[in-house]
Amino acid sequence: MISLEPYRRVFAETGFRRSVWPSILARLPLGIASLSLLLGAQARTGDTALAGLMGGLYVLGLGLVAPLAGRCIDRFGPRPLLLVTGIAYPSVMLTLAWAIDSGLPSWIWLGLSILAGMSLPHVTAQMRSAIPRLLAGKAEQQVAFTVDTLIIELVFIIGPPLTAFCLALGRPLWATLLAAACGGAGALWFYRSPAVACWLPHPGRAGERSMLGALRERGLRAILLSCLFYSLCFGLFEVGIAGFCQSLGASEHTGWLLGLTSIGSASGVLWYGSRDWPGHLGQHYRAGMLLTGLLLLGCSLARDLPWLYLLATLAATPMATVLAAQNMLVVKVAPAGRVAESYTWVGTALLFGVSAGLAAGGALSAGLSAAHAIGAAGLCALAAAAVSGRVSRHAGA
Repeated sequence: MISLEPYRRVFAETGFRRSVWPSILARLPLGIASLSLLLGAQARTGDTALAGLMGGLYVLGLGLVAPLAGRCIDRFGPRPLLLVTGIAYPSVMLTLAWAIDSGLPSWIWLGLSILAGMSLPHVTAQMRSAIPRLLAGKAEQQVAFTVDTLIIELVFIIGPPLTAFCLALGRPLWATLLAAACGGAGALWFYRSPAVACWLPHPGRAGERSMLGALRERGLRAILLSCLFYSLCFGLFEVGIAGFCQSLGASEHTGWLLGLTSIGSASGVLWYGSRDWPGHLGQHYRAGMLLTGLLLLGCSLARDLPWLYLLATLAATPMATVLAAQNMLVVKVAPAGRVAESYTWVGTALLFGVSAGLAAGGALSAGLSAAHAIGAAGLCALAAAAVSGRVSRHAGA
């Protein structure tokens, strides 16, 4: 059973509660923007390749600029970047929606797509960096990190149906406008939150110079390596599910299946955060990866739709739990004064891993079968578990 008492206690903390709500609004574009661009461009031109490239460039822009944004947050505080991106993001997204609707040349769409990703407010890194300060010395920190991971899951549960609803109305670009409004309003609301107000410069940080920055820390590099392997399984799994449904002549089940796996993942992390577990975080991290790998290998054996629904939902259950443990480990290994940068590096590794997994999954599904793509996802999760032993050594118990 899931105990809600730990969540009641963490939401009783005023600073955390007043920071969570604006962070949810600011992060809704994560589940809306890239899909809305893909569907909007596809509806306008019928060119799926162009639409996919736009979505990919949006994600690429976000991943490329994230570590630099993290350095800026650690050095100058979150307010300047929040103010700039809170204005820039909706401006670029509105311009992009207008460019698509007006039929401007596609190279303009592509350029604006990458700019939109680069200007997305980096609220996730700021919120995670603030949790140890908002809940200093309190046991609720672990639950707070679980809540933050759960928010990301909820964003990806809520976002796609909102986008699909706009598409059903014949206005796919309305979802792009919604993402612009949520990102801008959420960032400016978060600007006034306790998570931003509690930021303090780290002593000596202003005079520090390092090309590697947070990457000089071995523990963080170990987390990035395991994260890269683990995130490959997300892309492989998604493409494998889509290919499996297509092979059964039931492509319309893809969205329902992926939505159900997100619910399963959210349920898993909710259960994880509701109780104390034996062992230390490094062991939780590795055990979650091992369990994911074994369940994904089992999922690759599905032969019909009912079994796919069951096995895919089970395989997704530990996924967000691994990410929650990972977020808590980052705090332990991040160099002093570089916590936000550390989180953005992890986010970049996650984005690049998912992108590579999507590409590899497409090739495996086309050349072999969807089952091979899902099996490869399981092997990637097991490989992540194999290299995660280094994380425990650097993070400590």
